[in-house]
Parts: sequence; structure tokens; C-alpha cells
Amino acid sequence: MLQMGQKAYGRGMYDKAVELLEAALTNIPGTSHLGGEVQVWLAMAYEADGKHSQCIALYKALESSHPSSSIRRQAKDLRYILEAPKLKISKEEMVSIPLIDDNYNDTRTWSKMYKERKKKTIKKGSTRDYMDDWLVWKRPRWERSPYFWVAFTLWLTLIGVALMFQD
Repeated sequence: MLQMGQKAYGRGMYDKAVELLEAALTNIPGTSHLGGEVQVWLAMAYEADGKHSQCIALYKALESSHPSSSIRRQAKDLRYILEAPKLKISKEEMVSIPLIDDNYNDTRTWSKMYKERKKKTIKKGSTRDYMDDWLVWKRPRWERSPYFWVAFTLWLTLIGVALMFQD
């Protein structure tokens, strides 16, 4: 029942979450650690459902009488947050997020773009004529190849050593 209440709370069905958590509390002793967790979830569901006074009362009851220190501390912290004064923010200080209109859904997704790119590369590979690469002479690019320079340096070194020991 606790898990079902948590799922209902997570989906925004707070009245259903209150019902499920109250039913779970009838099966679990309130003085156990699990019972304290159920009561904390129930208080959060009360607050989300708009039952502020019941939420505060349940937090105070947990804070004063629950045997688990972690549940008492959690209830105290959550009650402190709820009873904190609300900040007053003007319209100019608020961040406005533009609404997403219907034109937004027409754009391509990343997966569609990936599939299109994959199709293009397959088409390119099948239509390319590789004989042109063999028939047309291209000047070698030795100056860019690191292997060329290693071989060239080794060759010069060997010639230098051979000239030195020519005696």
C-alpha cells in the first residue's frame, strides 16, 4: 500500500495517495520506523492535496511522540519548511518560460536525423566510382605523413653512420 501511495503521489493523484497511505497506516503500527515513513508520506500528501492544517498537525505529532529520531528530525525539518514565511516576488523578478506551440512538434528529432544521415551514407557508398581514385594521379603528400619523416630521418642516419665508418 505504501508503494502504491508513493506512485499515486508521484503521478499527482494526491487524493488517491491520501486514501492509500491512510489504508497503509491501518496495517502498519505508527510507532515503527516504517510507520513513521508512511506518516511522513501521508503528511506530504495532505499538503499537496491542500489540507495544510492536517499536514502541520501530523508533523507536530511525529515530532513530539515518534520513537525514531530520524523520523522526528525529518518531520521537524519539513514542518519548518512549511511554516517558513513565503517570499513575495513581483512579476518582473519571475522567470517566464514560453509555451511550446504546435510548430515545435514538427521539428526533426535526433533519432530521425541519425536515421536520415545513415541512409545518406549508405547511398553515397554505393554510387561512388572508386576507379577514378586509381586512374587519376595525385601528388603524394609526404610532408604531412609522420611515417615519411621517421623513415627519412632513419635513412639519413644510416647514410651518416655508413659514411662515418667508411674507413
